[in-house]
Amino acid sequence: MKTSQLAAASAAAIAVSTLVPTRSDAATPAVSTIPSAPGGVLSAYPTIVQTGTKPTLTWNILYPSSIGSPSGGGNGNSGGSGGGNDGSDDLVVVNPPGTLIPQQTVYVTVQIVGTGVTACNSNQSSTSVYTDARVSLNGGSYSQLFYGTQANVNPSKQLYIKKVTANQTIDFGGRYVTNGSWSSFYTTKSSNFQVVALVNGDTPPTTFPLYQSSALANYLKPYLDGAGKVKIGPLSVLIMMELGSANRNTPCFDLQDQVLLATFSTKHPNNGHGNNLDGVDSSNPGQGHGGPNGQVDPSGGVDDEIR
Repeated sequence: MKTSQLAAASAAAIAVSTLVPTRSDAATPAVSTIPSAPGGVLSAYPTIVQTGTKPTLTWNILYPSSIGSPSGGGNGNSGGSGGGNDGSDDLVVVNPPGTLIPQQTVYVTVQIVGTGVTACNSNQSSTSVYTDARVSLNGGSYSQLFYGTQANVNPSKQLYIKKVTANQTIDFGGRYVTNGSWSSFYTTKSSNFQVVALVNGDTPPTTFPLYQSSALANYLKPYLDGAGKVKIGPLSVLIMMELGSANRNTPCFDLQDQVLLATFSTKHPNNGHGNNLDGVDSSNPGQGHGGPNGQVDPSGGVDDEIR
């Protein structure tokens, strides 16, 4: 007696189901094409076997990808029978304090979470001040992502979409307007931790428990869990900026003067309204005003949303 090919295939399918856990679509980043849970492929040879014989089963597991934390953690894609994971195949790695380095060609999408510079000196107005967020690719000049106050923030809007190849660097920077002039400009290359990139499970490097502070900004609360750790998707990075103080020992140094969210995907996350050649979206909340220097979007009429 022989077992049918359909029966063998069914048995393999049952085995595969034990390798692939059920997951909710709501928990998967909308722009991600990489699994956030282990997946697998199981094959049997031969597909038709005689009674008393055993087929050879071959299986491969695709482990979930994530962003590598500064400590070298995170998951990677590993194939093969029981392939391990040492974090060496992360989609993107973080070079402290915040330079992002893709390990393969990816699309990066940036959104603004919120802005609100803490008044750290008597000369600073207590009213909302304008902040400026910028991005630099592969060591190039910094292009504007956002200019405005919290009233201009739309956290669901994609301000920036760019295709980045392996080993190109991504850096972020920020500043604000004080007495009609720019403050100091801090970036993810600054060694004083003014601008940091944090992945899921990281704790903001403040000298006090930020999540327990009465000054914790409302826009940041959804991105921290009950223990004060960053709570975002596995393919996202939270960019936190301290713009109003350079003294890490003061309560003003809370890393929430301007906060961005960068998300990575291997597929183009089309935002539907045009993202320009310079990476600055002409429909961003800053509307190309550019702040005190009057800079405008140099390619506002050009659409480069090419899949």
